[in-house]
Amino acid sequence: MVFPFLLTCGLIAVICRALSLISGDWIGLILAFLPIFLCAALMFEAGILLIRIYQREINQLSLDYRQILKGARTHLMGIAYLCIPLIFAYLILWMILGIFYLLKAIPLIGSLIGAVFSFGPFLLVLGSLILSVSNLLLLFYITPIFALTDKLHPRVVTKSAFKQMTSSPFKAIFMPLVAILPLLLVVGILSLAAIVTDIMYLSNAPIFSIALKWFFIMIPFAVILCPVVVFFFNFSLETHTLLQKKVSI
Repeated sequence: MVFPFLLTCGLIAVICRALSLISGDWIGLILAFLPIFLCAALMFEAGILLIRIYQREINQLSLDYRQILKGARTHLMGIAYLCIPLIFAYLILWMILGIFYLLKAIPLIGSLIGAVFSFGPFLLVLGSLILSVSNLLLLFYITPIFALTDKLHPRVVTKSAFKQMTSSPFKAIFMPLVAILPLLLVVGILSLAAIVTDIMYLSNAPIFSIALKWFFIMIPFAVILCPVVVFFFNFSLETHTLLQKKVSI
């Protein structure tokens, strides 16, 4: 179930990575971060389906995938409520960063202005990284609520997540770390293997050839990631159930 989503994420990453090789620094920055937000949107959809499947398995109900897809259609269409604000926020940061690139390009004094205001790009890139990390927290806390509730209003979903996190702050911090750590470990190892392969085998090749090779590398990459992603969303549902009991007490 999750493999097509991961393969699509890999395809998005490969396309953006290939385009970044022939683009400037400013365009390259959006090609580096935008796949994170687009893949997060796809993972929201995958998470909704995985959580609904896992819930039926826990309750020992029959698994009718067609019925699950049909029941989750409205929720899948509501992903925009969660993803568009983050993407819009990043685009604002990226456009502001473009102003610093313009200032840096001013003849004669551009390099001096760029040096004086170098803290600006630093803060903007830091903000982009914080937005990227926030995607993981949203995936962990918002996806179970979004998958199991019939009220898709953003205020209702956000309020429910906030109540859960404040009901037990220690668990609210510890549980995401438990879920994210295996994901980061596996992604780190796979990325290291991909980088070494890129250096030793893919260098000095045409861009199209490199992109094609990256795509086929992404196939085993996505296959190996599947169990970790399933664990992440299953653990998020267990955490949701645990914290929801705390809220109800």
